[in-house]
Amino acid sequence: MSSPLVRLLSHRGPVCSMAVDREGRYLATAGQDCQLKVWDLRTFKPLLSYFSPAPAGSLDISARGLLAVAYSGSVQVWKDALGTKQKSPYMTHRLPPGSQGSNLRFCPYEDVLGVGHSAGVASLIVPGAGEPNFDSFVANPFITLKQRREQEVHQLLDKLSPDTIVLNPDQIGRIKVDSKEEQKAKRVEAVEADLASKRKQRGQNALKTKMKGKNRGTKKHRKK
Repeated sequence: MSSPLVRLLSHRGPVCSMAVDREGRYLATAGQDCQLKVWDLRTFKPLLSYFSPAPAGSLDISARGLLAVAYSGSVQVWKDALGTKQKSPYMTHRLPPGSQGSNLRFCPYEDVLGVGHSAGVASLIVPGAGEPNFDSFVANPFITLKQRREQEVHQLLDKLSPDTIVLNPDQIGRIKVDSKEEQKAKRVEAVEADLASKRKQRGQNALKTKMKGKNRGTKKHRKK
């Protein structure tokens, strides 16, 4: 692609981070101007705007729509902040003194938020973040190795064009069939090859029978 599909002037400065929800309806962006904006991906228009005490370095949206924001030495989790304007965060967590949050990720199907910062890694319990009822046809967290292989095969077959994996009924009658003379000649050649193989095997068996007992230990002893 030589040109982007959409170009958004989202912030008055560099964009620090962005995140998209699982359904693909909302886009959250954070900029150097200490603003956090929520966009509607269907119309590419801004819906909500929030302010953070410092530029947010990382964003992530859980399966249930919770928005996690990491800025400076703190982590905030906002609930129902994508569709309606919220006045205060759902949860706030302070990182170790002197550390800066660098990355956020929600654990799929779990109420756990992983936080990476300059002093290490932290895991936070966020009630209501994970999806309790999963759809095994979309994503199965308990999938086995055999099921994963079958799923990969099905996904590859879905990408192939139907013309490459479906038999063309118009070409069934066009298969070249040998004439009766050719079929008879092939049968004669097969019979002759079988007879030649049997004669060769018979000669080898006769030679083995003739040489039986000539190298026995008792015979060598008698010769002495």
